[in-house]
Amino acid sequence: MKDFDFVDLILFLGVSQGFFLAVALRLIHNRNKSANRILSLLLIIAVLMLFGRIAAFRVPEIWVWRFGVLIDTTIFLFGPLTYLYTRRLGFKETPAYKLPLWHYILAVLHLGYYFWALSFSLEAFNTMYFSGELNIMFFVVEAAGLISFSIYWIQSILLLKRYTRKEEEELSFNQTVTKYLSFLLGVLGLFIILWLFSFLSTNIFRSYYKYVNYVTMWISTPLFVYVIGYFSLRQPDIFRIPFESTPKSSTDRLKPDEIQKLQKLLHYFIDEERIYEQPDLSLKMLADKLNTTSNNLSWLLNQVYQMSFYEYINEHRIKAFLQKIDESKHTNHTFLALAMDVGFNSKSTFNRVFKSKMGTTPKEYVKGKKVA
Repeated sequence: MKDFDFVDLILFLGVSQGFFLAVALRLIHNRNKSANRILSLLLIIAVLMLFGRIAAFRVPEIWVWRFGVLIDTTIFLFGPLTYLYTRRLGFKETPAYKLPLWHYILAVLHLGYYFWALSFSLEAFNTMYFSGELNIMFFVVEAAGLISFSIYWIQSILLLKRYTRKEEEELSFNQTVTKYLSFLLGVLGLFIILWLFSFLSTNIFRSYYKYVNYVTMWISTPLFVYVIGYFSLRQPDIFRIPFESTPKSSTDRLKPDEIQKLQKLLHYFIDEERIYEQPDLSLKMLADKLNTTSNNLSWLLNQVYQMSFYEYINEHRIKAFLQKIDESKHTNHTFLALAMDVGFNSKSTFNRVFKSKMGTTPKEYVKGKKVA
């Protein structure tokens, strides 16, 4: 066995920190709880992946290689659990969504392959491994793992796009979850590209790259999951959105008199109650105020006003902000303070919406008014 050195210390800290994060996430109460359960499981898998891959190169005993075959089962769990984590984090479903068992069939088949390998003696397994008899099996396992991970990654991307659309329909504000998931899936997508490059170069073009290969990908991936785990410890509770499909619009969903009644109530709460000043305003909250359903209110905004809920509420926030500018309130308050007064919950959201509506920045807008 190789002597214990500094690298081993770093790897030991990595494994121990993975367990720490997995336990810590399970102890967080009432904050993205169902999603954190899945992330905790992903961290445990990441620890096993890291330990198995490192042990294979630090411990010469042949049993370690057998253990490595078992650890490879995790590559068929990472994709489904990533999708499950994305869905539970963004969407509200009761009971919490669970993947059907067939999603884990590849992991079960790989376990079968592992137990088949155990039927051989250590000497026989050693001979088969180093003679190349298992190369076809290794090729099939890696190809299946790559394809599986890619499919679930694509499904997670589609899920994120769906969440982004639903967020605009349901909420009047932006959450950090979209940026967080975009970063998570973006980095995992990069790993898939590098893994594909390694797979093709090794198995098709017979070229081996020291720093881009199967092993480094499955060391980098769990280390990245650790970063996500630390971030999730500080992640605020997320306003999760119902997963139901958006109902198809119907031109006669509401009768003319119902539309007029709903419009009158809507204008009252906007103009008189200034409900848009509530930074966490959601479609459901406003629909409850109007004594109607979320679907009816969404239909009204889409069909009559030709706007999403997000666009409608933020348009009124911008109008209220501009009114404050006309009243010269910006001379005694910052733009951000005025934006918060009218309901925006962050500087970035305010700047983005203002630029989208006015075609310029708040600062340039005020400058233009002075010139005029």
